[in-house]
Amino acid sequence: MNKDLVNNIIKSVNKSFKYKINNINYFITAFTHKSISSSNNYERLEILGDAVLQLFITEMLFTKYPHISEGDITIMRQKLVNTERLEKIYHSLDLKELIDKINNNIDGKRISSDIFESVLGAIYLDSDNQTVKKIINTLFQPLVSDDLLKKDSKSQLQEYLHQEKIPLPTYTSCKSSKKSFKYLVSCKIPQLNINEQMHSNKIKSSEQILAQTILNKINEKS
Repeated sequence: MNKDLVNNIIKSVNKSFKYKINNINYFITAFTHKSISSSNNYERLEILGDAVLQLFITEMLFTKYPHISEGDITIMRQKLVNTERLEKIYHSLDLKELIDKINNNIDGKRISSDIFESVLGAIYLDSDNQTVKKIINTLFQPLVSDDLLKKDSKSQLQEYLHQEKIPLPTYTSCKSSKKSFKYLVSCKIPQLNINEQMHSNKIKSSEQILAQTILNKINEKS
């Protein structure tokens, strides 16, 4: 890797995470996609970063909410540490230009959340527990609120159907016929004669939207 890219990595990590790199090799690996190097890419660091993130987010919630159950901690953690949330944080850190330079413009590959986790893994190896914990707390504490305890639309729909003794919905996805979208996502509840569909580029968020649409219709009829 040329000197300019190395300097860009150092500057970007310092700007985005307020962190001064000790061993640049960790970060070269963290920012490298497997299409560039099959043996020296972000995938192993991503696994480490995910584990580190899960640990310190759990500790943060455990400390902030001493009276909530383990189930509520799990719900809040899932809402904080998911692909959509990590993608937003990644984009707020302004790392895309650097990633594109290192990986020859890999637009279209959903790697933003993966690389975010791999960089956390690199910082963990390059520093110590307290340093990476401080970075994670700085990024995630503003996102922590009681609203995280609210159940999502899929969970609410599931609870309603269970209460009414109606079989749970079936979520499916297939290739979209529309050029601007990747998927056609469906939610079916045959017993209620419901089959909601939408074209989208993200399956999980679309399932939530469909569930909320169905809940709205159910509430209108009540």
